[in-house]
Amino acid sequence: MLPSKGNGFLYDESSIIRGNGHISIRGSLSDHAADSSGWMKGTGSINLESLRGINKIGRMVDFTQKSDLVFEGGQLKNKESLASPLFKKGIGASVNVRFNLSHVKQSEAGMIRSINRFDNTLNYNTTTGLEGSWAIKTIQGLSKSDQRYSGSYQIEKNIELNDSGKK
Repeated sequence: MLPSKGNGFLYDESSIIRGNGHISIRGSLSDHAADSSGWMKGTGSINLESLRGINKIGRMVDFTQKSDLVFEGGQLKNKESLASPLFKKGIGASVNVRFNLSHVKQSEAGMIRSINRFDNTLNYNTTTGLEGSWAIKTIQGLSKSDQRYSGSYQIEKNIELNDSGKK
C-alpha cells in the first residue's frame, strides 16, 4: 500500500536536563502500531539527554527513542515500556524496564517500525552501569523473558524482535 497524501504525522522531541534536586518525569507517545510510556522520580544529581520521535505515513510507522542518563547522590526510580501492539498480527511484543538505584550511567535506544500487520520490528539496546536494582522483561505473545539484578552491575543488552522473517 502506498502512502496517501495528507495522511502523515511527524513528532520530534529533544530534551537536556542537568541539575540537582527533586526529579519527576512522566511521558508517553502512542500510535496504533507503537507505544512508549514511562516515568522517573527521585532526588539527586541528574544529567539526562533524550530524543524521541514518531514518523507516520499512511499505515507505516517509525518510532525511535534514545537517551543518555547519568545519576548519583540520591535515589532514582524508573518504569518504562516500549511496545509493538501489531506484532505477530496483533499478539503484540514489549520490553519493560524498571530500576531503583543510587547511581547509574546508561545509554539506551529503542525503535519500532511497522509496515503492516505482518511486518513489524522492535529493537531495544542498552549499556548500563548501576548500583541498585534493575529488571527487564521481554514479552512476545506467550514467550517471556524476565531478568532481575540487584547490586553493582555493568549490563549490555540488545534485543531484536521481527515478525517478517527479514534480517
